[in-house]
Formats: sequence, structure tokens, C-alpha cells
Amino acid sequence: MIPEDIKKALFSFVEGRRYNNLPVTPRMIYFEWYRLDRSIENLSEHCARQRIYRFMRRSGLVMRRTTHHAQRARNDPQIINDWINYMEETVKAYGISSDRIANFDETDVQFCVNTNTTVALRGEKTVSVRTPNSSNRCTVMLGVSADGYKFPPYVIYRGKSGARVAKEIRKWDDHGYSSGCKYSVHPKAWMNEETMLDWVSKIWKPYTETKKGELTLLVIDQFSVHLMQSVKKAIEDCGTLLEYVPKGYTSCLQVCDIGLNKPFKDHMRAAVNEWMVANDVEKRPDRPTVSYWINHAWQKITHATIINTWAHIGIGCKITNSEEKEDEEDAYFGSFMDDSDPRNEDILALRESDEISTDSEYMETNDY
Repeated sequence: MIPEDIKKALFSFVEGRRYNNLPVTPRMIYFEWYRLDRSIENLSEHCARQRIYRFMRRSGLVMRRTTHHAQRARNDPQIINDWINYMEETVKAYGISSDRIANFDETDVQFCVNTNTTVALRGEKTVSVRTPNSSNRCTVMLGVSADGYKFPPYVIYRGKSGARVAKEIRKWDDHGYSSGCKYSVHPKAWMNEETMLDWVSKIWKPYTETKKGELTLLVIDQFSVHLMQSVKKAIEDCGTLLEYVPKGYTSCLQVCDIGLNKPFKDHMRAAVNEWMVANDVEKRPDRPTVSYWINHAWQKITHATIINTWAHIGIGCKITNSEEKEDEEDAYFGSFMDDSDPRNEDILALRESDEISTDSEYMETNDY
């Protein structure tokens, strides 16, 4: 059971954030509980999760949604089957092994994540959540191969070429950025022709060079930048066969959209929650901090998830049960800070607890 004094402190924590229309999640309640009582590190995942939910029920706290918008596209099964068959025939015809097949996709990352659910008292007539005080964002290019390899995230921050942010990015190691990502800038943090060619130079070309001249296969969507002749030529010059997912079918044929972007965003949300609990409500995360969130969220995507997502589409082989058990998915609760990042001393005090998983209400949006 949660001690009475801790219950009162947790309820005050929820009330304080809700008074300011700030979001609260069960994950944040856990981090606050751990901050107040370090002895819970000995609790199992299941036990800690159940205690939090029991505390919420007895305190009249429930998950509430501010708004909900859903959209479901209609897809033609024949187009899906034709594309999968075409890809299978292409792979066989060229003798391309799974370690030489890859998929990439851009996804939007907000420094302070909006939420449409929060913990609140049952029966409240009005449920509102204050918009985060940071509008900073970046674009992240994520990619995986069919044999489970994860490419370094390619992060595009907002900034002008030659300006302060661009100069900072060029010396990322001197400014405390994560070494697990590659970086670039754009005035609106978007992927354009220049950043796409930079991605080829920093991510794709070094990968193809490790294949020693063997043909590689890159699968991407029909985003306008991907269709530019300069981009296509740069990719094909790497000894790559370029294939596009049919327009409107990324939700059922693109690996990143099907099984990777969503858990990546959930892990990012966990990192934001942990940071919000440990910092003042008016403080804004900086670019180096976000780079660590991105790297750690990406590292939490398991080999099993990647392989099985490819297999779900029909490319590659599904892993065995024993492999899947050894590579079991990480829970969404847990620390995302890095010991090598000196700015995270307050947050590092919260880490290394038993992880707690919960259902995510997050609805991913894709600008591409």
C-alpha cells in the first residue's frame, strides 16, 4: 500500500498541475512517487502499476480526454497484395538479403508534447489542459533494415544555415549533444532537398559502403522531397534500388508507420513526463536534452519489434519465440536520461527504478 502521507503528496501533485491546466499521467505520478520514496525501487512492475491505479480509483482520479479526432482510410486489398508480391519478386530477382533492405520515414518531435488526456477528479464539468510553453520542434528521420538494424536518428533542428544553431550543431560534441544521432538544421525544421542530400551523405552512403558493392534496397514513401531527381540520383549512386510505397498506403505498407513511430513517440512521451516532473513548469527543454530523449527512445525499440513488423508486411522472416522472449519489449516507464549529460542531475536521481508499463492513449500524427 502507498503510505497515507505519500498519497496526500501525490494528490497535491495532481491538484497542483491540474490547477494550472497542466497534463498528468500515471507515469508522472510514478516518477513523483519515486522522488518522494526511493524504497519503491524494490517493487515489481505489476505491483507498482496496480498501486498507482488503486490510488487513482480511491482518490476519484480517472483518465479524461479533452478532444478526440479519429480518421480511418479505406485501402484496396488488391493494391496491397500487388505491391507486396512485386516487392517479393524484386528481392528474389536481385538476390537482396534482409540486411540490405531498409525503410525510412520522417516523424515530427515536439519538445513539449501536447496531450488530450489527463488525470482529474471524476465528475468535473470542465476538463482542460494548458498548451505547453514551448513550441520548439524538430523532424527526425528514422530507419531500420529488414534484419533488425537501427540506423542512427537523423535530427533536423530549427535554424538557419550558418547561424548560431547551425554552428552549434557542427560542434555537437562540444555542446553536449547525444553521440547516437546525426544533426542538421532547416529554418522550419523540415526535410527539404538540402537536408535530404545531407541525410544520404551522413546516413545512407556510409551504410551502403559497408555492403562492399552489393545492391541495397531502400523503401520510402512518396513525400515530395523523396521524388526529387537530385535525391533519387544521390541514392541510386550509392548502389541502391529505390522503391516507393503506394501513395495513401503508408499506414499498411511502411514499416516505420506500422510498428515503429508509435512506440518511439510513446518512449519520447515517457522522457518528457520524467523531465516535467523533475523541472519547474516554466522551464523549457533545450536541443541537447531532446537529442538524448530521441536517442534513448530509439534504443528502446527492440529487435523483435523491427523483425516482426517487416514480417507483418511480408518481407523478411519472423523471429522465433525464444528470440522474442530474449528481446522482450521494454516498458514505457523508465529513465531516458544519460549519465554523460551533465544537465540532468535532478532527473538522474529518478532513474534505475523498476519500469512500469501502461496503455498509451497517444494518437500519433504524421505531417508527411
